[in-house]
Formats: sequence, structure tokens, C-alpha cells
Amino acid sequence: MRFGRPRLQWAIGLVVLIALLALVVWQGWDAPVEDETASFFAPVQRGLRQAAEPLANLVSELDDFDRLEEENRALRQRIEQLEAQNARLRELQLQVSGRAELLEVQAESEDLLLPARVIIRDLTGLRTIVGLDRGSADGVAVGMPVLATGGTLVGIVTEVRPGSCYVRLITDPDSAIRVLHQPSRTESVATGDTLGNLNAQLPWSAEVELGHIFVTSGLDGLLPQGLPIARVSSATGSVQEAFRQVRLQPLAPLAQLEQVLVQLTFAPPDLRGGAEPAAAQGAP
Repeated sequence: MRFGRPRLQWAIGLVVLIALLALVVWQGWDAPVEDETASFFAPVQRGLRQAAEPLANLVSELDDFDRLEEENRALRQRIEQLEAQNARLRELQLQVSGRAELLEVQAESEDLLLPARVIIRDLTGLRTIVGLDRGSADGVAVGMPVLATGGTLVGIVTEVRPGSCYVRLITDPDSAIRVLHQPSRTESVATGDTLGNLNAQLPWSAEVELGHIFVTSGLDGLLPQGLPIARVSSATGSVQEAFRQVRLQPLAPLAQLEQVLVQLTFAPPDLRGGAEPAAAQGAP
């Protein structure tokens, strides 16, 4: 019993304290205490809030940074996709435009012109020869002329395979074409050089000016007559010399050739010569 009395007293005191607190709450006497407590801890809460605000802002900014970086990455990928699509559409537009120009040449010509695509180009600069995706299976033969937009002469077929052929361009150093100075009707031979030009000699009696056009003469039978080939870019020499040195610039964009036309209806001399004996053998 000596140890039970303090416990009993502690229990009674606890019950009384709870009753008093309940009475205080029931009567509303605790409001001033709460106000005082709130006013006491308000500066502390405000200080803690202000101290934590930079950290909260940093966390928010980090989240925004990650989100913006992801959005920027997605935008960059979309821009790259649009640029690639634009490049493809631009390339298709250029190809269609080039094909349309060749179709105009076909429509205006009475000859049979076969469209062909450049698939091989010599980039060494030593020779100006291109390969086409048409060959003997398409009716292409050695000696046939090859044209660009406007019906301008590009070159002559020099080698043929079943599905492809090679064309020596007019500016090749081994090229030599009989041409006609259009204004004066003076004939000459235009030879290629390593600079991508054509060179010809004309007598002083022929008045030559910059921009004058030269066409194929056709007098040797190796090419049709009247194919536009080049324009005068310079003319040098003195009257004491027998001939004027004339440099010609090709009319066709030889360095950017992509699509051309092969003139199938022009029979080279060796083919024409070979056809006559065959006809003679079949004659009674």
C-alpha cells in the first residue's frame, strides 16, 4: 500500500488535468493560448519557409529544365525530319523539272529521242566521259548523238553494252566536231580541252562577236546538221594571222548533267554502211 498511494495520486491528478483541458476547450478559453502559440511560432515558420523556398525553386527549375531539354530534343528531331523531307521534295521537283524540259524537246522534235539517266561520271578531270543507263537493248548504238535540254549537243556514244553506254562529251580532249558559225555560215572544227571549253579557228573574213552561236555542220555525216553546241566566249588574234582563235562555251550544262536524250533515229555511218550489203544480199 505504500507504493500504491503515489500512483493513485498521479492517476487522480491526470484525470483532473484532462478534465480541466476539456473544460478549457469546451469554454473556448484555449483560443488566446493558440493565438499566442501561433504568433510565437509564426516567425519560425516564416523563416523556415523562406529558407526552404530557394531549394523548392531549384527543384522546380530542375524539373522545368529537364522538361525543356526533352522538348528541345523532340523539336530538333522534328526539324531534322522536316529538313530531310524538304530535301527529298526539292530533289523530286528538280528531277521532274528536268524531265519536263526533256519532254518538251521530244515533243518538238521529229526524231525518236530516248530518255536516259547519267549513272557514271569521271571526276578526275582527265576525261569528260559519262555513262548512261541505256544500252543496246534499248536501241542505242555507237555514234548516236546525245542531247540535253533545248536540244543542245552533249556528246556522242562511243561504247555500248546491253544495259548501258558511254558518251564522250564535246569538251573531251579527244573530241573534234565539225561546227558552223551560225551568223557567217563559216565551217570549222571545234576541239575540246582540259578546261571544259571548245576551241575553233575562223578566218578573219568571218565577223565573230561574243555570244555568237555555233551549231553542228553535219557535212561529215557523223552528226545531224544544226544541233546547237556552243557560244563564243572569247576571240583573239591579229589581222596578220590567217585565223582568229575562238573559244566556245558549251550551251549544255555538262558538269551538271543528270538526264539526257539519245537520238535513236540518227544512224551513224558505220551502221548505214553495214545495212546496205545486208539489203543487197536479200535482193533477188
